[in-house]
Amino acid sequence: MVIPLIVTVGFSFDKKLDKEKAATGIDLPVQEWKLPAAMQEDGYIDESKMPKNSKYTEMVVLGNKILNETSKYIGPTAKDPKMRYAGSNLSCSSCHANGGTNQYQSAFVGIWGRFPQYRSRSDSINTLEDRINGCMQRSLNGKALPVDSKEMKAIVTYMQWLSQGIPVGAKVKGQGLVKMELMNRAADPKKGKIVFEEKCVACHQADGQGIKNESGEGAYYTFPPLWGKDSYNTGAGMHRELKAAAYIKANMPQGNPDLTDEEAYDVAAYINSQPRPIKAGGEKDFPDKRVKPVDAVTGPYNDNFSQKQHQFGPYKPMMK
Repeated sequence: MVIPLIVTVGFSFDKKLDKEKAATGIDLPVQEWKLPAAMQEDGYIDESKMPKNSKYTEMVVLGNKILNETSKYIGPTAKDPKMRYAGSNLSCSSCHANGGTNQYQSAFVGIWGRFPQYRSRSDSINTLEDRINGCMQRSLNGKALPVDSKEMKAIVTYMQWLSQGIPVGAKVKGQGLVKMELMNRAADPKKGKIVFEEKCVACHQADGQGIKNESGEGAYYTFPPLWGKDSYNTGAGMHRELKAAAYIKANMPQGNPDLTDEEAYDVAAYINSQPRPIKAGGEKDFPDKRVKPVDAVTGPYNDNFSQKQHQFGPYKPMMK
């Protein structure tokens, strides 16, 4: 007797269970996207529009600068070696563009009121500081920033300022990433290489190492590296196929995002097939394997699908 394949492999992701674990009971209208009047298009604050001689202003501005110029303040180029918490020269704004003010680039508008929240990666309730340190240790390939440090307080204060007027617990139009339909095939790194060569090399270069900012002002990179020792590690959200594809689809090429869904999927697979720092302990992520994302690249899994399929898909057969 032949057992149907679906019974043999089971399912990887329980969407209903994940929703139950994350439920808050807060039911508010989705809020309109709005930035404070002092926020400029380049992601920096117009300090002339902020209260003078204010300690709050001081911390908001510092938090904004840390996110835009992370390497300088808490990374490899910080003057004080003790402040070198980030392990790469990326800025937080390398992903959360313009100080977290761009829609569908994991922006920070409203984020202050959405924490604490359930995170499946730890299968627990995380504070906003926990979430920031997740990025410190993964996307920035570094170590946790002390929660009582001036720098952490500045980042959180800036996020609160950016979230002004958004009710606690409310969602905001443009938060997170765009929603994409799942493909019926696996993402193809070979096809992705062609897309990269046609659409991405002008900014990120043929070797994927980006372009350094030679002006001495602002962020370390004008365009960040997408792989190699100065890029995000294997524990970062951007190392997951579905997250990377959604980010790329909405935002790349910068200023003229015109990739098809399939091109975004394929180029994400190509980028994430390249060498990068390894995050130790990845097997401990997502303790409850029932809510482990289907595109998590490190096992173990709650199914018998191959590691390659978790990395590249197709994902439809893996969803419950």
